[in-house]
Amino acid sequence: MPKKHKIFILLFFSILFSISASNNAYAENISNEPVYKNNQILVKFKKDPTKIYDSFLNDFANNHNLVYQPNKSTTDNSERSHFLFETSDSTPIKDLINIIKKDTRVKNVQPNYLFKPAKKVKSSQDSLFDREWWLYNNGKIGTAGSDIYLLSVWEKEQENWPGVVIGIIDTGLNQKHKDLKKNIVQGYDFVHNRKKKMTDKDGHGSFIAGLIASQVNNRKGIAGLSRLDRLKVMPLKFDFSTDQAISAIALAQAKGIRILNVSWGTEEYDQALYDGIRAYNGLVISAAGNEGVGHNENNHFYPCDFDLENIICVGASDENDRITDYSDFGENVDILAPGGSEEAPLISFDTKTNRYIEGLGTSFATAFVSGAAGLVLSANPSISNLEIKNLILNNARKKEELAEKVSSKGLLNIKAAVNRETGN
Repeated sequence: MPKKHKIFILLFFSILFSISASNNAYAENISNEPVYKNNQILVKFKKDPTKIYDSFLNDFANNHNLVYQPNKSTTDNSERSHFLFETSDSTPIKDLINIIKKDTRVKNVQPNYLFKPAKKVKSSQDSLFDREWWLYNNGKIGTAGSDIYLLSVWEKEQENWPGVVIGIIDTGLNQKHKDLKKNIVQGYDFVHNRKKKMTDKDGHGSFIAGLIASQVNNRKGIAGLSRLDRLKVMPLKFDFSTDQAISAIALAQAKGIRILNVSWGTEEYDQALYDGIRAYNGLVISAAGNEGVGHNENNHFYPCDFDLENIICVGASDENDRITDYSDFGENVDILAPGGSEEAPLISFDTKTNRYIEGLGTSFATAFVSGAAGLVLSANPSISNLEIKNLILNNARKKEELAEKVSSKGLLNIKAAVNRETGN
């Protein structure tokens, strides 16, 4: 196993350990088998969700020796396609699924998968704008022009552009960080079923939020993507499981959030996640993955590889406009954005108040495309989701060497997308 791959698996394992320890649900066979909560399943019924009541779900649970786990967020049953049940005996999940598949009321049944975040984090407390080569690369770090072409958007940005909220389904965020707190919208903590105290002990969600929405020209730390704070972030904290992911998507839908940042995934096809994203009336910006492999019939990373129009899948580029060695690629990967390299990592928020760390990964490249989608929407409030997607992809900076790597053949160009240079 290459050294890079080992590091990724170790990071993933440490995250899974903290999740499972807090939820009494342990992942099975991490290295070779699908990773899921070993005492939970998700069931989709043939019946219209608007006509499914708790009495029906409890009867179904009793029939199969299960315990129905009601959705505790602010959404109701009609917003869900799959329902969560826990086993009350020692029957292996795979055997239980085979039994429940025979129930004529059931359309789909699956494990409650656990996802892996697409990150690689390093440590640092540096926070200088001249190190943010991804915003403006003058050639001191890497190659001049190897950035997202943002400064021209700052010149055009207006106070009358409406604010856009980007939902971040992740580990929460550091709400006390002075460089971000003015740009946070109240979200929901699905791990503890609460609206307040959105803590982030891991830091993954905070890093992403900082790249998108840290304040500009406030003489503190790093600069985000909007000079006039047009971009806000809504933390949707989850435990990297399918059930909480689809609950977060449903809540974003109910609150009218049109852009979701999804910097995680799984190698296993997840029908419940697919249904949740398909039903969502917004764009899902997803990470390509950090295995450095091409997506094909043998290698997948979902939701990146779902065949859905409302997904943009993002790979990572470095300070020289090259695809990084860790970034996944392939026809389902749409575009590259800065993800950082060992020589020139990205900088964003730490879990500690007002501190910064370095990191790299397609997780963080995804944040730039989420922010780009938000700026395109802010500049063009009546635009459709598909138009936003097409403006981002059609205005990518084309590179011949990327033709076989990503479908857009290029790298994120926020200026061209906001200005609608190439059209829809």
